[in-house]
Amino acid sequence: MIRKIGVFSVSLLCLAATLSCEKDFNDVGSSVVNNTKFETGEILLDVEIEKIDISDSNTNDIYKAVRADNIGINTLAEYWLGIYKTDNYKTIESSFVSQLSLPTSLKTTDKTPAAEDGDIDSVFVLDKVILKLPYKATNTGTESDGKPIFRLDSVLGNTNIGTPLKVFRNYTYLNTLDPNNPASSNSFQSDFDYQVNDPIIDLLNENSAFTFKPSPKDTMFILTRNISNGNTYQDTLKLPTKAPFLTIPLDMAKMKSLFWDKFENDEFKTIDAFVSYFRGVIVKSEGTDGSIVPFNIIGDATSASVDFHYTITTFQKEEGQSALVLKDTLPNTYTFPLSGIRNSIYKMTAPTTATPANNFTVQGTAGTMARIKILDDTKLQDLRDQNLLVNDASLSFYINQNINTDKNIVPQKLFLYQEKKNSSNNISPTHISDAYVEALTFGGELESIDDTDTPEKYTFRITDYITNLLNIEDNVTIDPLVLKVFNPTDTPTVNPLVSTYNWNPRGVTLLDGDETANGTKRAVLKISYSKEK
Repeated sequence: MIRKIGVFSVSLLCLAATLSCEKDFNDVGSSVVNNTKFETGEILLDVEIEKIDISDSNTNDIYKAVRADNIGINTLAEYWLGIYKTDNYKTIESSFVSQLSLPTSLKTTDKTPAAEDGDIDSVFVLDKVILKLPYKATNTGTESDGKPIFRLDSVLGNTNIGTPLKVFRNYTYLNTLDPNNPASSNSFQSDFDYQVNDPIIDLLNENSAFTFKPSPKDTMFILTRNISNGNTYQDTLKLPTKAPFLTIPLDMAKMKSLFWDKFENDEFKTIDAFVSYFRGVIVKSEGTDGSIVPFNIIGDATSASVDFHYTITTFQKEEGQSALVLKDTLPNTYTFPLSGIRNSIYKMTAPTTATPANNFTVQGTAGTMARIKILDDTKLQDLRDQNLLVNDASLSFYINQNINTDKNIVPQKLFLYQEKKNSSNNISPTHISDAYVEALTFGGELESIDDTDTPEKYTFRITDYITNLLNIEDNVTIDPLVLKVFNPTDTPTVNPLVSTYNWNPRGVTLLDGDETANGTKRAVLKISYSKEK
């Protein structure tokens, strides 16, 4: 629903200052003015705000989902996993899908068994298959015994509630090229429906539910190693950095059949054959509440991977002996890094608490955005007729501090772009000029009240954008602006279009432009100007 926020009002607030110099009144930019005698003041322009709900029910295709693959950008900065429930925002059930890369020199038998050389034999025993997911963590010091202390980065939600997880074999072929137009790059949306086997059988241990609670103390995994004579011993697995990681045990029988028993078959001879045979894993969160956390998935052996831990028992015939005797046990691992094409999957559920009147929400991932209308043709022409010189134009959005009390939970930055329409009347999200002309002062960062953790507002300086509108004499279509949670892919490049990626799950509630309800904290465009006397 579109809410009309107030009526057009022009308030000349600061007409007292009078300056003079020897040069004529002229515009030399958006910040510096040289002129003779002029007066300065401020104009406050009320705005209209319309909610943009990113969902399948949206009538505009561009707002049905967000792009969430790594095609074209190599890697997403964060892959979130888990459940994030907040009453005022959509509940996020975040999962991901990823191809695997292929290690070299796979084998499960000795190439020169004792039957051939009579001296040595090696027996391979598969011990455990796990999906390893390193947390994004920061080392904050060391304990008294020298062990490092870590803090998990960006954990959101209730960590006391376990999040159920399942791991599926993906049956959708993940292609970098568009199957309908091989000359174009492919893309995957956050709501893409991936194929799994029918009947659905996950790769976790049968008859056992797996849940996880993110913990910075999960820095090791105890593994039982198997010697071929039936004996066992305990081994401890750690990351090279000793950082925390999540381990998800996979079904030994299934992974042995799918992988281990086929290592020397054609399916594992080349990467093309492998990704065609095994098209990746889907790591799926399930539930209604819990916590959500980002993981490192960067495509190498130190990152997320499917690991086959096995033990080689070596037997050797000693001189003068007729039988082979145990010589050594060698623990080993075949690592299949999560690599290639990867995509985040967001399942969104409506908030349980309605947004308060005269407020609106902005939430990342496939949450919500806001369409901001600050000028229409009448307002624009009225400003032109006054022959104003724009010194500064800022658009501020104040936070509802009854809902958002912690600055660490809300988005640390918002972003503003222009909702242009192309020749086909389709929306083309486009950078406004200030985002790249005045990038250092464009703004959007979270501002907090001094000496407190209370979040206060977000402010954008759009001086160049407003100046350009005033300088255009002919009729011009004033496209609305769109406010969204900032994503690193929003940073302007040579491409004027704004990407539809978003992997930031945070949300914030903002005060709209209703003057009666929100007073001086209402959403408003403030134009500081100079005007010839």
